[in-house]
Amino acid sequence: MKAVEGIGRFVKRTLTESLKKNFLSMLGAIPCMPAINRFAKTMDYKEYGGALFLGVKKPVVKAHGSSDEYLFYFTIKQAEKFVENKAVDKMIEEFEKISKKA
Repeated sequence: MKAVEGIGRFVKRTLTESLKKNFLSMLGAIPCMPAINRFAKTMDYKEYGGALFLGVKKPVVKAHGSSDEYLFYFTIKQAEKFVENKAVDKMIEEFEKISKKA
């Protein structure tokens, strides 16, 4: 298994291998496959882009070192949402409120 393999793909692969052990388990797995695929997709790190860095004055998003074009696309989308939502400004406001109370 590759070190960069997503947990979603790992779970999907492991479940699929387990369900292919015999004919009855394969038959029982057929109705489950759409749910297994949805679960694998929600657990796939590539769907979420990179990591957001806090403690900076501008939005910073770092992509994973093994990023491919798919992950990089989602990293850019994540950065766009971060800017559109004015996340840094909102965090600064909240941190200032907290520091005034302390």
